[in-house]
Amino acid sequence: MKKICSNSFENWIFDLDNTVYDIKLGLFSKISNRITEYIIRALSITRDEANLVRSAMYKKYGLTLTGLMREYGISPDEYLYYIHDVTHPELKYDEQLKLKLNNLSGRKFIYTNASQDHAKNILSAMGIDSEFEKILDIKATGYLPKPDPKSYNIMLKSFDISINEIGNSIFIEDTAKNLKPAKLLGLKTVWIENDFNLQDYREHSGSVDYKYSDLNSFLNDIDSRN
Repeated sequence: MKKICSNSFENWIFDLDNTVYDIKLGLFSKISNRITEYIIRALSITRDEANLVRSAMYKKYGLTLTGLMREYGISPDEYLYYIHDVTHPELKYDEQLKLKLNNLSGRKFIYTNASQDHAKNILSAMGIDSEFEKILDIKATGYLPKPDPKSYNIMLKSFDISINEIGNSIFIEDTAKNLKPAKLLGLKTVWIENDFNLQDYREHSGSVDYKYSDLNSFLNDIDSRN
């Protein structure tokens, strides 16, 4: 693949969880536990049953929330508030990351299956919130999650990315299956490597143009080519 420089793209689109911050911090595991706890409470079932429901909803819809809404009628706002009601002491102000993001020419966005408030809390804690022009969250997509192709069309419209600009856009994500619709649309794609999604990567590696161990590695590589 062609080497990436800081001015290679007009639009830089980033996933949030386990992409903007390192998955090794274990931050998302707290949210994951909250998801299971919510299902236990909302459906009055055991932990084992909740894990089965959660797995089934994720496999069927691509996002647990979508399945819970469609099949169990849960309130999305209540769900999102509950699962994201955690503190993030692992996250620190990252001046170097801020400088690296600032070095990128073009527009920068966050595209997440999480909530707007959660995204703002994460970005603010890391001191990089001002680097992104806009956040597209799950509510703004009408609760259509990645990798639903309709969600990506909403994303392009929300970020005002024209058909002519798609080829000059890049999407950075930790879940390879979420890169597939972007690749089909014509965006370049970056997979942030992690063992948790390794099998998913093996199944969707054809949709990955570049892969890096974490966001800093990706941005450092761009810096070294300027």
